[in-house]
Amino acid sequence: MTTPRTVPLDLRLLPGPDHVLYRLPPRMSPHREELERLILDWADRYGLVDSPRARQRLADTHLGELIARCYPHLRAERLEPLAGWFTWAFVIDDLYDGCASAEAAGHTRATLRMLAALSLRSGEPSPARDVPPLAVELAEVWRRLAGRQSLQWQLRFITHMGQFLDAFHYEAANREHRHVPALSGYTQLRRASGGITPSLDLLEYAAGLEVPALFHESEQLRTMVNKAADVVVWVNDVLSLRKELVVGEVTNGVLAVSRELRCGMQDAIDHVYRKVARDIDAFLHAEESLTTLCRGWHGLRESDRAAIGAFTDGMKAWMRGNLEWALNSRRYLEVDTLRLTGTPALPAPQAPA
Repeated sequence: MTTPRTVPLDLRLLPGPDHVLYRLPPRMSPHREELERLILDWADRYGLVDSPRARQRLADTHLGELIARCYPHLRAERLEPLAGWFTWAFVIDDLYDGCASAEAAGHTRATLRMLAALSLRSGEPSPARDVPPLAVELAEVWRRLAGRQSLQWQLRFITHMGQFLDAFHYEAANREHRHVPALSGYTQLRRASGGITPSLDLLEYAAGLEVPALFHESEQLRTMVNKAADVVVWVNDVLSLRKELVVGEVTNGVLAVSRELRCGMQDAIDHVYRKVARDIDAFLHAEESLTTLCRGWHGLRESDRAAIGAFTDGMKAWMRGNLEWALNSRRYLEVDTLRLTGTPALPAPQAPA
């Protein structure tokens, strides 16, 4: 199958009006404007964007709106680290867009080494000497995040961060060879490459409520996390289709479905939204089962129940909020190949002269 470079303008990219996605309530934190300011403050402070035009593109992305929609229980004193992580994530995602697979693998190894070091000294400030800007910024974000969270949360978050970074190498290899991935492995890769798993971890940080570690291993919650992650990234694949074809991205669920089922783009999009509906139904059934499990779990504290409820609420907010944000963000409304940065030394230190 030859991968097209453009998307027909008459494609219907939104789910139909009766789609179950619209039954999830839209949310909006009152801290949206402050979050938008903090996003730009992090970028300016650490020199993460290359030019005034790139800075404007970051502003037009409306990351503060994304956070405000997807973290309904966000506490005011936790705004800044959350804004810092999303600034880092979107800048590094842009940077990896044009990387060859070998270059992406090198950047990933450098960042993973830094994460491993951070995990050993999470309470200490990280030295900025000979460390690239993205690493310095992430170190500061991590110092603020980890100081408030349990060791179990820290280890889970670092694992998901490692998977997020590792996925860039595989996406770069797909781009190099113009290879649209098979559906059999695509779901696993996309959960990682979308950065959604650490984003869902941050629901607990934002609310100041941690789900008991044992419940994260329950069949019910694992199903809910996987299905919420899938809904977010597959909807993103549809809404970002025009942009990704222009920049030569082939790791996209619509393309994977079109290739596997040998169908046209609109049929593939419709198939994706049917999958999204099934995923939401599976999420809601798992939520009912989790409620039953909690009801009969002796020793579960009220604070634990509140944490589970806030986490569940946050996952629903992510599924709906991601769609609403994408409709307002210039990231998808306009096909712009400008990157936030093109500085190769941003994620990893330059070799000594």
